[in-house]
Amino acid sequence: MSNLPPFVVLLLPLTALLQPTLAAYAYTSTSNETPKDNSADCDCYVVQSGAQSKTPEYFQYYRFYDFRNLPGAMSDTPPQVNDTQIAGMQPTWQPNLFDSDAWKYDWGIQNWSKDATEDFPTPMNNSVANVYLGQDDSTSYLALRTARQEEYQTSAEIENQQKNLMHVSMRMYGRVQGAKGAVAGFFTFYDDDNESDIEILTDDPTDQIRYTNQPSVGKDGNEVTAASFGPTDLAPWDEWQTHRIDWLPKNSYWYLNQNQVAANTYSVPRKQSFLVLNMWSDGGEWSGNMTVGDSAEFHVQWIEMTFNTSGPYDGGERQRNEKRDGGLFARKGKGCKTVCKIDDVKQLGTPEVVHSGAMGMGISWGLLVVVGLVSVVVGY
Repeated sequence: MSNLPPFVVLLLPLTALLQPTLAAYAYTSTSNETPKDNSADCDCYVVQSGAQSKTPEYFQYYRFYDFRNLPGAMSDTPPQVNDTQIAGMQPTWQPNLFDSDAWKYDWGIQNWSKDATEDFPTPMNNSVANVYLGQDDSTSYLALRTARQEEYQTSAEIENQQKNLMHVSMRMYGRVQGAKGAVAGFFTFYDDDNESDIEILTDDPTDQIRYTNQPSVGKDGNEVTAASFGPTDLAPWDEWQTHRIDWLPKNSYWYLNQNQVAANTYSVPRKQSFLVLNMWSDGGEWSGNMTVGDSAEFHVQWIEMTFNTSGPYDGGERQRNEKRDGGLFARKGKGCKTVCKIDDVKQLGTPEVVHSGAMGMGISWGLLVVVGLVSVVVGY
């Protein structure tokens, strides 16, 4: 049962309905476990990666999540969850979007919480009410908020439902704004030993971003120096920038606006994973301690990812005799005849063919997924 006052409960759906409509396009999903968004004719997708960003890396699937032109965006930030409410039980401000079947097929909004400890002194509670659709001029965006109350920190986290990623090049166009003492995360996750992060700390200068492969703390409790990089003199994270992770079989590469800014071979994830976005604080050394009443937000206009898979869509265990779907075994009778690029295209989110038919490359899926790269030159 909600702890919101009755008049506020009534206002939740009304508030969303009264927001100006930015576009006529509702959120849609391909509802496909093997997606090729806006590119049905593409057999595979190529990106330039590697130490010099000149090595072609190939992937089998493609998704483009576009939050820029959705109806019902809020021109003002919604009220914060307060100490009299149970954060995890609060409803969404925009049920037409966040309770829709299309949204739930692609995303899961989290409502778990964690208690305070000696190292992390502020209790943290994720809330659906901290995820909303905002707007900037005529463009809508997905917003994740964290706010400090007297008794606890409310936060936001969403998980992508494609739980079987096995190597990916993923990007998002975003910014972080608000008070000190918070962390915005964009990362792949399986467990604490298989995680690759982009994290923006609002305690940091706006020209610094943290790039980490977990675990970043050893069993002895000390920091693992090789795990994390925090370059400076970057484009400011409080303005719109394109952030990218390339998770490959033996390497992790991170990019900002298509410029490689970090690379690592330490603890490159080895397990099938999924995409997570969050905005949080727990009063610990990493996040810092937010002042009571303050808040910070993570805004995202779009997310793009091309990836390979291993195992079932939901990440569950398969029976030994089940056949993998585009994972570690080659698909019979079909290689990569039509190769598409996702960067430097005419329309963002619409891959373009660079090789096709007889001029295409007969790349087997076994080579594509197990090795993770093909030693051929793609001319574009």
